[in-house]
Amino acid sequence: MILSAKLIHTSFHEIFFPAQLPTQVKDHGPLTLNQVHHFRIAPQTNISQVPIIVFDFETTGFDSQSDRIIEIGGIKYFPNGKVEEFSSLINPERNLPQRITEITGLTDDQLIDKPKIQNIIPSFLDFIRGGVLVAHNADFDYAFLKANCTRLGYEIEWPCFCTLKISRNFLADLPNRTLDTLAQHYGLTFEARHRSIGDCKVTLAVLQAMLKNEAKALLHWEDFASYQTV
Repeated sequence: MILSAKLIHTSFHEIFFPAQLPTQVKDHGPLTLNQVHHFRIAPQTNISQVPIIVFDFETTGFDSQSDRIIEIGGIKYFPNGKVEEFSSLINPERNLPQRITEITGLTDDQLIDKPKIQNIIPSFLDFIRGGVLVAHNADFDYAFLKANCTRLGYEIEWPCFCTLKISRNFLADLPNRTLDTLAQHYGLTFEARHRSIGDCKVTLAVLQAMLKNEAKALLHWEDFASYQTV
């Protein structure tokens, strides 16, 4: 595994990369892995001290095995407040169902000349390095991430938790816990609904609001056990 030189010489190296973790065996290019790629966090790690990567995929459907990703979005929020974004449309190499075009506004013509997933996943894995993943309904997005990585020869295990699961516990009085309802609850607006970066920005703001208010008791990684995705 290729590590940042700065990370190697800090306490985060021991937290995130314990000595017993497997390492890369072969390298056929950037981030080409031939075994399970682990990233772990010690249970007592304060979540506020770890980069948080909110991610969201738009897809051709709901089955992670048979459907394909058409857009990847991610926002990496660092403890010092720095923010980095990752965004790319994907050519799924198939026609979009009409229902997906109605939801996302994306069309076949918009995707035909975009990169294929095999050209984007390595960059996305590099982007999420050193951070914890979070998504709204993370079981869906993480399943697509794992399925696509597996098809490309990557086997990943990454810390990931779900804002939907947190909201179901701490905001049970709401009529539902869709991202739209949570956005309305916290007075947030979408710059683009059902587009990856737009949804990521609202998800991040929802997470920050919950951790500041209703879910403020969630401080350490072990506190998120009930809300994690595997």
